[in-house]
Amino acid sequence: MAVSRLSRRILTLVTLGVGVPALALAAFAVWLALRISAEVGRESYNYNDYIARQVVESFEVELMTHVRSSGGAAENVARTNGSLEEILGALNSGTTEFEGVSFIPVELLDGCSLLVVEGQPLLFASGTGRRTGQYFIGTLLRDGTGQFQGAGGWWLDPRRFLREHMMDVVQERVPGNPRMYGGLEQTRRLAVQIIGPDNAEIGRVRESASRHTAVTVQMTGPFEHYLVRVSPTTSAPVVWTARFVVVEVGFIVLMALAIVIASSLVLRYTIRQLELAQLKSGFVSNVSHELKTPIALIRLAVETLELGRARTPEERDKFIATIGRETQRLSRLVDNILDFARLEAGQKVLRLAPVDPLELLRETIESFRPRLEDKGFAVFTDLPDSLPPVRGDATAISQCLLNLLDNAIKYSRDRREVRVSAGVRDEFVAISVSDRGIGITPADQKRIFEKFVRVETGPVHDVKGAGLGLSLVDQIMRAHGGRVELSSVPGEGSTFTLLVPVARDSRTTPAEIG
Repeated sequence: MAVSRLSRRILTLVTLGVGVPALALAAFAVWLALRISAEVGRESYNYNDYIARQVVESFEVELMTHVRSSGGAAENVARTNGSLEEILGALNSGTTEFEGVSFIPVELLDGCSLLVVEGQPLLFASGTGRRTGQYFIGTLLRDGTGQFQGAGGWWLDPRRFLREHMMDVVQERVPGNPRMYGGLEQTRRLAVQIIGPDNAEIGRVRESASRHTAVTVQMTGPFEHYLVRVSPTTSAPVVWTARFVVVEVGFIVLMALAIVIASSLVLRYTIRQLELAQLKSGFVSNVSHELKTPIALIRLAVETLELGRARTPEERDKFIATIGRETQRLSRLVDNILDFARLEAGQKVLRLAPVDPLELLRETIESFRPRLEDKGFAVFTDLPDSLPPVRGDATAISQCLLNLLDNAIKYSRDRREVRVSAGVRDEFVAISVSDRGIGITPADQKRIFEKFVRVETGPVHDVKGAGLGLSLVDQIMRAHGGRVELSSVPGEGSTFTLLVPVARDSRTTPAEIG
């Protein structure tokens, strides 16, 4: 008996009613966390881009500051109409930051570029020959009348200048810029790198923790072949925000999976409990019928004998045989119920000892033969002359065999034949009970060894039983270290095979089934 389709649908809808909103909330939380992380990343990228451009401008200001301070003396000489030698001397004595003083006449200034830094012009031109990689940098010089004489300046090595002034620019000039937002605390959470034309690192301030929001900006002027890269450090908000989001998303996903798994398990458990409740209900009904039938036959036979209605000794013997047969049937049913109760409580104990399987088979078949013959069954045996002893409990193995024989009677129709055979298979003695009954479908073959399970469809819906026999057989065989196998073809019959381990010694050992 199974849970109805309507009950399954209701339980599924209830589970979905809990699981789907939970998953929707989890998905929304993940989306919100990712959205916040993306927004923080976008702001971090914009700020890094801003700082990178501030670093570029600060290097230009730093260079311009040195040029102005170094060229002041030369400008004074030019305004007093000093000679070229005096101008060059003033340029040469003005700084040690640069090298190779030069003066470019005004008519040759067309080859120079102009960079305006904080409103002041800075002339520069790339060098050639032995000056390749260097830049001429200078300032415009005017004579006493205000006319341009030319440009006086020096040769600059950009790589050296950037490397030597990087710490001052990044740690002092950039944070000290009054127009910059974010201040010193924000810049301390950023790593700054200068990259040369050959992609080699010129210098670095602080270690980068992530390239996710890193920004690379091209420098200008005499630094035009160099790059500034700004990226977050480990203390930057975008880094710990990303880590927090990863942890949060992982936690949400785990919670969602836990909810889905828990809902699924609760659904399966509830359905299973409903199935067990229905199976137990059917079990009580079937057991009641199974108990009433032999009791009614025994009572009828006893009343017939008490009233003296048995006219001949043959009739009296027939009623006495009925009483005996139904008593044995009732006893087997009660034994099955008691054994099942012991199995459920984990109190069933077997005494495993060497058992002669041939003797056990013959005694069990003979004890059950009257019922087989009374039901019109032909019993065939295919037993070898000898079999090795098995390690088992004789009573329990006999009970398994009786249950299989009883099933053969219940599930046979017109072809009333039962065959019992035995043989050796590997380290087991195989005992098979075959019938020519209705057979078992493949879908039901895996279920019939479960407790309370009975096939309720097809031609067996009117066969009564407790649904415990095969479950007991399976449990007892596994407790012996063996197993029970089934081979069945619907409409052709079934063969149940008990595989009992061969005895290796003569010791007697108790074994618990639970």
